[in-house]
Amino acid sequence: MTDNIEINNITISSISHATEDEDKVLEAMIYFLPESIDEEDLEIETLNSEGCFGNPIFIHKITIDKNKIAKEVFNHIVKLIKSDERNINKLKKDIDLRLEKSKIYLRFDKQKAYLGECKLIDGDDVVRIVINFKIYMPKNKEQKVKELILNELKK
Repeated sequence: MTDNIEINNITISSISHATEDEDKVLEAMIYFLPESIDEEDLEIETLNSEGCFGNPIFIHKITIDKNKIAKEVFNHIVKLIKSDERNINKLKKDIDLRLEKSKIYLRFDKQKAYLGECKLIDGDDVVRIVINFKIYMPKNKEQKVKELILNELKK
């Protein structure tokens, strides 16, 4: 990863509905963290909410905001994406839709993640990852993030 670009933070989130096992949802989220990460390096929170029909839903969120650890998590996520050519092709094809300022938004199939597979998708039942880069330039932040991601996919 280029030295002049740092990661501000990474947020991994998912929703568990009343019909789902919360522990399995959390396991699907943890799949995107390298084993070397300690729980104390993470900020983990769960919000209780209500679905459309009054069903309880839980919004789980893991935040990584220490630069060194965030880089480690980023490298792990890139490695997972690169484990399947379809992920690389999908990300290259729709990367512009996933960028906003200095952030990239990724959605992964929650069931597949629980089973130890990485599948980039556009659906709703997902583990959502937002990577927020520190980019010290007033313009073209999306382009810088795009270049960084595409370069990482080539390695």
